Amino acid sequence: MLIKDTGMEQKLHRHGVRIALTSVFGAMLLATPLVADSGLANGIVMGKVFWFHFVMLLMAIGTIGTVWLGERISIPFALPDGLLLLFSGITLLTYDWQLNPEPEKLLFGAQLLVLWFLLRYFLTEYSSLKFFFLLVLMLTGLTEAVWGMQQLHGYSYSNHSLFRLTGSFFNPGPYSGYITVVLPVCLWATLRFQRLIHYFAWICVGAILIVLPAGMSRSAWMAAIVACGWVYWVERIGWEKTKAVCRRYRSATILFIMIVAILMGCAVVGIYELKQDSADGRLLMWKVTRKVIAEHPIMGIGLGGFPEAYAEMQGQYFETGAVSNKVKLVAGCPEYAFNEYLQIGLEQGIGGLIVFMLWLGSFVYYGIRNRQNGAVGGILALVVFAVSSYPLQLPAFWVVLVFLGAICVTEENISLISSQEGKRNYRTLSVKGVITILALGGIAITNGQKGQYDAYKRWGRMQIFYKNKSYGSVADDYVALHDRLKHKPEFLFEEAQCLNKTGQYAKAIQLLERAKLLSGDPMIRYMIAKNKQAIGNYREAEKELLHAIGILPERLYPYYLLAKLYAEPDFYQADKFQSAAKAVLTKEPKVQSTAVREMREEMERMLAHYH
Repeated sequence: MLIKDTGMEQKLHRHGVRIALTSVFGAMLLATPLVADSGLANGIVMGKVFWFHFVMLLMAIGTIGTVWLGERISIPFALPDGLLLLFSGITLLTYDWQLNPEPEKLLFGAQLLVLWFLLRYFLTEYSSLKFFFLLVLMLTGLTEAVWGMQQLHGYSYSNHSLFRLTGSFFNPGPYSGYITVVLPVCLWATLRFQRLIHYFAWICVGAILIVLPAGMSRSAWMAAIVACGWVYWVERIGWEKTKAVCRRYRSATILFIMIVAILMGCAVVGIYELKQDSADGRLLMWKVTRKVIAEHPIMGIGLGGFPEAYAEMQGQYFETGAVSNKVKLVAGCPEYAFNEYLQIGLEQGIGGLIVFMLWLGSFVYYGIRNRQNGAVGGILALVVFAVSSYPLQLPAFWVVLVFLGAICVTEENISLISSQEGKRNYRTLSVKGVITILALGGIAITNGQKGQYDAYKRWGRMQIFYKNKSYGSVADDYVALHDRLKHKPEFLFEEAQCLNKTGQYAKAIQLLERAKLLSGDPMIRYMIAKNKQAIGNYREAEKELLHAIGILPERLYPYYLLAKLYAEPDFYQADKFQSAAKAVLTKEPKVQSTAVREMREEMERMLAHYH
């Protein structure tokens, strides 16, 4: 009896260690949105990325150390597993390996793939972890909400000079999106549980609802209404009651649907008029993005190819003359499409988009079947928010999506029961062997990031000198980091600026030409023109500026540069100079600023001088 008790104690101890490690690492991963590192360049985003890789390293090591202590279980290979592998394959197949625009996103995506299957394994063995992870997610939402309240009342700094409310993000948009994803999970907990969990969930719901309107994110508001409405319907009403009411009160049901449709239409119009310029800008983005998709429907243009492809297509679209000046005024060169489905269709092709949407749809299907309505609500919020924002361009949302998806898909523990002991042992060894290989892969992926943290930290220190215009003192440092950060257009722009200020114009042009392939930022094109002007290549400088004006015809700065180019003694062209200078004086700027006033004053002086 003593021997049996000792064996049971050892078994409980092994399970306790595994559950504790998985709980701690899972909670640390779900805390990714709260992490930032001010010592890094772009520390709000990269702090989260490096934190994620660090925790995945710990989780992988813990998995290797404990995977062989678990029970004999089987993990059924489900449809979402295959769809995820297929989407990953499409992403690799369509990627531009020669340009290599997003190596860090590839590593992050590979680590997410490892996380997905590790979660599938652990949640199959310990299904109680599902609620624990949802509870941790609710806690992160409460933390963000309280953080936002502090920022609104001036007790905490925001991460953006123009907005008081950002939470741990860099502007109110993704902040509002994140707490919106958490909100339906909290609502589900209030409807499903009693006592302590019930009251805690209501506190989370109340805190989020207090700050959500202040974010002024229309996308988040719509996502919250859809997701929370669905959670309430499925928990309190359900399909059977709905059918019974519709059959009994058919006329009233039709009237109700008509009223709801009218109210929804009025709400859409009101939301559009709330920020009409912003809405017009997004409509333009989607129209231009669809045109790029039409040109590359099968293979797309690869991960990271959106900014440059969008900028070029926008220039072609404006050349048709079918666009009003009002639309041109709200145009920009965004990094993202502000619609994740269009961006995936552009980068991974229509096939990749279909696979991705099926993957999301399978979450909803399995989640409803497994009665994980809270997780389904969170996914629905993210799905709706992604229609008019860019959540999947940020690491925090991917981590949450993988957790919610794994919770929806994973079923209860399926113990291996077989009359053939050999077959049972073989299946156990196979499952644990695959998990071990995945964990080793996670360690290898983290190793692929070796040195990147130090590079971003060094870049962050260099930016202090760069912003103070001490270009000569950091020019060599930028060159030293070039190979590690040459996929970042912001880094290339800063390096080129340092080279420009130290008279190395040809090298600066070379860097900016690469940056132009990675970004649609018009400043890159303006700087190429300035460097070409500096070496006397006036024709090429003119060509670059005219091309930039074609992409963004209502910006004043390229006309200012063009006027100064035409005023060069060796390239002086009176008519073109006067035309460019008058454009600077007469065009309506998107935002009135000191820079606009100074440019106009200089143009007036130059016109008086050359008159």
